Amino acid sequence: MTPSPAPQQTTGRRAAQQEERAARIRLAARALLAEDGPRGLTIRAVAERAGYVAGSVYSYFPSKEALLAALVVDEMDGLVQALRTAPADLDIRADLALDTLRDQVPLLMAARRGDVPEATERALTGRIIAVLRALDAARGDRDDPAGTPPSDRAYDTVALWSGLVGIALLSGCGRFASLDLEENRVLASLLGRFGGASS
Repeated sequence: MTPSPAPQQTTGRRAAQQEERAARIRLAARALLAEDGPRGLTIRAVAERAGYVAGSVYSYFPSKEALLAALVVDEMDGLVQALRTAPADLDIRADLALDTLRDQVPLLMAARRGDVPEATERALTGRIIAVLRALDAARGDRDDPAGTPPSDRAYDTVALWSGLVGIALLSGCGRFASLDLEENRVLASLLGRFGGASS
């Protein structure tokens, strides 16, 4: 008689299989996004591409919006890792953040149109906080005179993040030309205000 696996082994194996399936679904969704953008993404198409039935996809991601948010979390994970290894230079880190935001802001906006699981919201918030900390660390003490309250500095870092998100939005929808502005000059102005090389 063959001994049955210990309950902990079975649970660990099951969790690994579930994560592998979820990763396969996210990979299929990324491929479809690359082909058709967020509007062309459907749970049925993702399921077909991943080799599952739609019900299987729904068991991991209760909605298209939840799937989009999970994809943004994955990309923000990559951004956090890149920022951790990047030099502590505001211009470099802001460029890394902006490159990621250009692709992810449209997905995040699409995800916000529906219900996103609380765990995904918490994960995304955690990634954004990590990015804010990396941007803040890159600012150094150049623009921080003695006696500046930490809360003021936090407001400035969030304002920098908001500016990067705004640039990504305007860039993504081609609005800089209609505003008669150049994206690079807007970015240089933003960084100049927060201690980048352009100051």
